[in-house]
Amino acid sequence: MASKLQELSTKLLAADNLPAWFPVHHFNQPSYNYKTGVELVDWKQPSLWFAVGMVLFNPIFWNTVARNEYRNKTMTKIFGSPYHGCYVLAVTIFSLGIFRDVLYERALRDQPHLAVLSHPAWKAIAWGLFGLGQLFVITSIYALGITGTYLGDYFGILMSSRVTGFPFNVLSDPMYVGSTLAFLGSAIQYESPVGLGISALVWVVYAVALRFEGPFTDKIYSSAASKKSDSAPSTPRKSTRLAGKRSAEKLHSGSGSYAQAAAEPPASNGLPSTAPAPVQPLPAQTPRTRRRLQTVQSEEAASPARMTRSRSKGRVSSDME
Repeated sequence: MASKLQELSTKLLAADNLPAWFPVHHFNQPSYNYKTGVELVDWKQPSLWFAVGMVLFNPIFWNTVARNEYRNKTMTKIFGSPYHGCYVLAVTIFSLGIFRDVLYERALRDQPHLAVLSHPAWKAIAWGLFGLGQLFVITSIYALGITGTYLGDYFGILMSSRVTGFPFNVLSDPMYVGSTLAFLGSAIQYESPVGLGISALVWVVYAVALRFEGPFTDKIYSSAASKKSDSAPSTPRKSTRLAGKRSAEKLHSGSGSYAQAAAEPPASNGLPSTAPAPVQPLPAQTPRTRRRLQTVQSEEAASPARMTRSRSKGRVSSDME
C-alpha cells in the first residue's frame, strides 16, 4: 500500500504531468509552444499577417461598397433590386467574416503561447467572454434583420423606427462589441498573447469604422425624412387656408380690390373660395358705438373655455392660438 502511494505521488509530481499554468514546469507541454518575453511573437509566421490583413480589409470593403451603392446604385442595377443587392452583400460580408475567423484561428495556433493563460480561471473567463460576445452578435442580427444588419439603409431600405430592445438598450454598438469580445475570448482560450494584440486591433478598426458609419447613416435618414416632408401632398384644409391667405394678400395689395376678389372663381379643389365678401363702408360711429363694437370683438376673440360675462374676460394666450 505504501509503495503504491509513493508511486502515485511521484507520478503526480513529475514535471511532465504538472499543469501548464504551474510555475517553471510548463515548457514540456507537447501541444503548445510556450515562450516568454520577446519570443512570445513570431513575426515570421505568414498566418499572422494574413489574419491582420483580413481584420483591416473587411470594414474597408463593406464601407466602400455600401457608399458606392448609396451614390451610384451599382449593385441594385446589377441584381435588379435593392433587396437582391443587399442580400448579395450580406452573403459576401458573412463569408469574408468566416474567412477572417479561420485565418485568426490559424494564427493563434502558429504563434507561441503564454503559460499563465492555461490556468482554469482564465479558461472560464475565455468561455464567458466568447459566449457573451456571441450573444450580442446573434441578438443584434435578430433585432435588426438581414437588411438592417448588412447595410440595407445604403440601398434605400430604411427601418421604420429605431431599435431600442436588447441588446441595443445595453450597448449602442452591440455587434462590434460582441465581435471584439469573441476575438478576446478566443485569444485567451488559445493562450495567445498575439491573439490579445489582434483583439485590440479589431476594436480599434471597429472604432474607426464607427466614426464614418455613424454620421453617414444619420445623413441617410435625415435626407430621407427631408424628401418625405417635401413630397407630402397638401390636404384640402391646407389648400383652403393657402387660397384664403392669397386672397387676403391680394385684397391688401395695391393692384387688387374687393370687387375683384369677390369675382374670383372658387378654389380648384372644389371648395368654396375663402375670400371675404365685399363690405360696405361703416357709418360714422359715436364713442358709445365704438365701445360696444370693441366689446363684441373682444368677446369673439376670447377663449371658449374661459369666456365669462364679467368685465375680466379671458383671452386666448399666444400658445393656444
